[in-house]
Amino acid sequence: AVVSTQEYGKQWYQRRVRGTSDKGDNVDTTQIRYFRHVLIFLGGLQGLEPAIESDETLKETDPRILFDYYLNVCPNQGSRTIRTEEALFITLTALRKQLSEFGMN
Repeated sequence: AVVSTQEYGKQWYQRRVRGTSDKGDNVDTTQIRYFRHVLIFLGGLQGLEPAIESDETLKETDPRILFDYYLNVCPNQGSRTIRTEEALFITLTALRKQLSEFGMN
């Protein structure tokens, strides 16, 4: 699903949104569709779900509905939490192959 579109000049760009969580789908077995731009959401220490639940402006609190992809980028992780600064590099590494397939290397 297209979460938002914005007009830049004469071209329309689709923005595909990804949410990351240890409760998400395994990134290794998820096929990501073509996109031009990507926006990645990372949760805090308690995860993405509490951040969504605490936002009173959202009508929907199910991350599988809010995001085009709801991914677990670190399957079989050995700890309950991953610091956000670590999660950023883990996420970009996990998505590297699929990002580069669409010319975003």
